[in-house]
Amino acid sequence: MLSTKRLTPILLAVFLLLATIFFLNTPSHPSIPLGSKDAAVEAPHNGNGQKPGNVPATVEVKPALGVAPPSGDSKSEAAGTKPSAPAVKDKKPAVSKGPVTYDKTTPPTVGCEDIVHDLQRRIIEAYQTQLKGIRYANIFGYLETENKGDAAIWSAQQILLSMMGINFMEACRFTDKECDLAKYRGALEAHKGHSAILIAGGGNFNDFYWEDQPSRMKMVETFPDFPIRSFPQSVYMTHEDRIEATKKAFGSHSDLQLAARDQPSFDWLENTFGPNAQGVQPNKVRRILTPDIAFMWGSRPDFRINTNKTHNILILARDDWEVSSGDSSAIPMGPGEFDLGGLVGKVTYNKVDWKFTNTPDINPTVITNADGTTTTVGEKEEGKNQRAWAKAIAGFEMLGSADFIITDRLHGHIMSTLIGTPHVLMDSKLKKNLNFHDTWTKDCGCTRVADNIEEAKNFARMFFENKKKEAAKGHA
Repeated sequence: MLSTKRLTPILLAVFLLLATIFFLNTPSHPSIPLGSKDAAVEAPHNGNGQKPGNVPATVEVKPALGVAPPSGDSKSEAAGTKPSAPAVKDKKPAVSKGPVTYDKTTPPTVGCEDIVHDLQRRIIEAYQTQLKGIRYANIFGYLETENKGDAAIWSAQQILLSMMGINFMEACRFTDKECDLAKYRGALEAHKGHSAILIAGGGNFNDFYWEDQPSRMKMVETFPDFPIRSFPQSVYMTHEDRIEATKKAFGSHSDLQLAARDQPSFDWLENTFGPNAQGVQPNKVRRILTPDIAFMWGSRPDFRINTNKTHNILILARDDWEVSSGDSSAIPMGPGEFDLGGLVGKVTYNKVDWKFTNTPDINPTVITNADGTTTTVGEKEEGKNQRAWAKAIAGFEMLGSADFIITDRLHGHIMSTLIGTPHVLMDSKLKKNLNFHDTWTKDCGCTRVADNIEEAKNFARMFFENKKKEAAKGHA
């Protein structure tokens, strides 16, 4: 019988042999430190395969799509903000399943949570880089209108800034009116090294409205000593003299980053300021491609589920010179009904342009009494953020008031996507609707694209026919 002294080395040799065989047959995986840029940490999924909550607890950190290379040294390094990462070739949309929304044979369906979460994640990742080192910010391009899309943009910017611990200080739209430039500069100077100017997102980076762009150019020239970052914009410029003026102004700044919210806009920035740019130092102006900032609202099906339905269809239509394929002038504004034919017949609708729809309780209403005295009804929202929030909520509730939406407004599409309401999108004259859609949301099942209002109504007929068939099955 073997003694313990002789048995021990034999057992040890057997153990080492088995361990060697095990490791030789185990696939090797690179060690990824927790929280590194390559670590894919996913939040837990709920029963239906969606990630819970509006913002994942942890996100996979990747470079922003279409990030253009920096030119080298800049004041951003002194401010603690590193230049953006090298160019990324991946310019694909969030999902690449195929052009689902161009299907003309099936109606849209409810919900689009997976794409909403993905686009929100992309925004967070992009601005974690762009806003690194910034703790205080002024915004340039504040828009005080009743346009619920503009309000959703403003509120979404505040959501992002709050998430990143950035203190919002001052806001202006123009340098030469309704702006205290001394106060604006003073706020930046008080936190120099950690302060920046943020250009508001939207659709006014163009040379047709030619009001915001000249003021934006003037601002860039007025503040050469502070970092400037941009929230996502649609770009549409065709006048050579105005393009040259834009190149001169933006190209003069030492630390400027611009953001496009659709692929054609990003391509314009690349051609104008990228490596092959003419008449300006190539790559001096940094460029990124990222979804519209309104996706910072996250998935909000509560507005679809909890809002009382007052009409079958909401027609959210432009009533200005940008009207193109969405022309629905044959349908009167306000509530009404029309016949969709087929199994559906008559449905109720409400046609509005939320740019000209007053938000309740934003400003007080003064009523003159019989005795000559006045009574103030309603409470005034104090401050830019509060008014924008109230307007955005009113927009979401407007979209949630119908089972089906037809729109030619970009944020009618974006906000309908956020709440998951089935809808039809038509393009505007500046093509920004389909430019955005084709870049980011073409695979969203709750959307269909129509060439005109009659085709949009046909999608509505299919939707309500399908709804009737599903209801009949439930009672069978």
